[in-house]
Amino acid sequence: MGRGAGINGVLLLNRLLLAGCFLPAAIGRAANISGFAATLTMKGMPYGDVVATVVVVAEIFGPLALALGLAPRLSASVLIAALVVTTGTLHRFWDYGGLTRQAEQAVFLSHLGVLAGLLFYILTGPGAWSWQAWWKGIGSSSKPAKAKKRQPSRPRTPKPRPAPARQVMDDDELADAA
Repeated sequence: MGRGAGINGVLLLNRLLLAGCFLPAAIGRAANISGFAATLTMKGMPYGDVVATVVVVAEIFGPLALALGLAPRLSASVLIAALVVTTGTLHRFWDYGGLTRQAEQAVFLSHLGVLAGLLFYILTGPGAWSWQAWWKGIGSSSKPAKAKKRQPSRPRTPKPRPAPARQVMDDDELADAA
């Protein structure tokens, strides 16, 4: 069930590219978390400071787990939740007009692409070049080769089958036959 090196390379590249989508924004938000919290609050997000803290933690540790292939479904799910919160709150392009609308719509649609990548990551998993595969021993060359099925040393004769049971005739049937 091992995947080829090409597929594992593509899965690794996918993980690294998805992680790269989150880290620059996360580092900027972590450097000014109070400003990010204020922005969320101004956009109508209740408990903006708590949400900002959770999003920043998710956007810092999620991509690291993503790049390493650690807890793939959990890390992708957390990143999807953070992405939905930030995209739905900060990039509401339908509230704007003109060039601002176009810019916000482009960011919104690019976030949908990242969301699609995370959904595919949930479905495919991290591949053999990941922490999870290393931990489970997937793709290691130390596994013994599959042994061939042993042939019997001498041909075996089939066991005889029992004869079918004969039907016992009643006395009335015997009398009718005579």
